[in-house]
Amino acid sequence: MSEGKKLKAEWMKDQAFALADPAPWDLEELKQVVDVTDPRSVATYWVWSVCRLVDDYDDGMGMMKYLFADLEPFGRGFVEGGGAGRAGWDTYFNERLKSDNYNWLPRAYFDGAASANGFMPQRPLRLELYYNSTNTETINSQSLETLGRLNIVYWVKSYAAGNKVNITLSQFDESDRWYVTSGTSSSGLFFDQSSALSNAGRARLQEAENDTSTPEEHRARYGGAPSGGPAPAASGEKVCPSCGEKCPPKANFCPRCGAKL
Repeated sequence: MSEGKKLKAEWMKDQAFALADPAPWDLEELKQVVDVTDPRSVATYWVWSVCRLVDDYDDGMGMMKYLFADLEPFGRGFVEGGGAGRAGWDTYFNERLKSDNYNWLPRAYFDGAASANGFMPQRPLRLELYYNSTNTETINSQSLETLGRLNIVYWVKSYAAGNKVNITLSQFDESDRWYVTSGTSSSGLFFDQSSALSNAGRARLQEAENDTSTPEEHRARYGGAPSGGPAPAASGEKVCPSCGEKCPPKANFCPRCGAKL
């Protein structure tokens, strides 16, 4: 590798990386917590951004575009967000975002996800990153000296049927910022693993939530009102601690989800 541009030792090993809790719902929240100079942070929040497509496509895509770049063919340049403006996302998989058979798949890569809990990971979310030394060395031998582009490759493993997905990240010439540059990694997280589910496991999927965080938690952590949740309640209104619904002042139970206020 050329002088002045090399991988840090702490990046080149298998490790668990934790997200902020609650994990960000939109781009403004993401910018507060992701470290774009650390490829581990970018890779972990990339997987989470793909998860967000299920609950809010626009917010998830906004985060993905911030973390992704298309490579300029045979050149040193790049296009943040991707040339098609979809962060490498294959729209063929849009149908899987709303299908109960598939929309749980990305969250199954986080620690604590298991059939017994509907593949609902533990909070704070943690992702096991496995360093792919072979792919990293191969790509860098092709692009570092000639194009000034430093790369690192991690792979993640699903707790469902063990599917593995490589995530390539690149740091471009004269920059310390990392981007995901393997667009297919997003659709790879939706690879069908339903064969690993028992009938009981399928039932638990219907009961599990993709994200258990609340608007109150997001306001406390990030400030303001996230686009994924309602604005603060007006004076006298109650806010459901379970779903975030604004409820009448005298209500004892949430009219939306039935939770006690």
